[in-house]
Amino acid sequence: MFRLSSIAAIISPRAENSLAARARGADRLLGLALVAAAGLLVGGWLIPIMTVRRLFFFEDRISVLQALEALLERGQYVLFVIMLVFSMLFPLAKIIVSYLLWLSPDADSDKFERRLGRAEMLGRWSMLDVFLMAIAIAAVNFSLIADVHLHPGLYALSGGVVLSMLASMRMSALAAKVRR
Repeated sequence: MFRLSSIAAIISPRAENSLAARARGADRLLGLALVAAAGLLVGGWLIPIMTVRRLFFFEDRISVLQALEALLERGQYVLFVIMLVFSMLFPLAKIIVSYLLWLSPDADSDKFERRLGRAEMLGRWSMLDVFLMAIAIAAVNFSLIADVHLHPGLYALSGGVVLSMLASMRMSALAAKVRR
């Protein structure tokens, strides 16, 4: 029978001086948490995040990728770039960098903490898209001609960002222990 620690060992091979090798207890699952965060993030891009109903007759289900496509088609290049960078590139880069740091063999170096801090900064910026979507949903709901219903894609996207932030915060705490 497979245990979670067996799955974590498969997903997160350990270099000798890495955080992955030094983690104990539930912290050993941080690599798995980062992989899960990446899965939630990609799911959040593909699964509809909301349905917008206009005038009781028209209904559009919108995913992040569909929203990006619509912005590009309508010539809204600035909004397209903002959404692409903050909804896709920053969160994905943060998860990849965090995972590489999790496996990195130099967990006790000064450079390691700086890199981890930069990864956390990317995570903070990636929450901007969730905030912007909340503002858009509120604006549409205050209009008299449209209504918005949320779908699991928004929760998956938010969950992926939050899970990666929690994992990197825990990694920072582990790195601080290693440095002492």
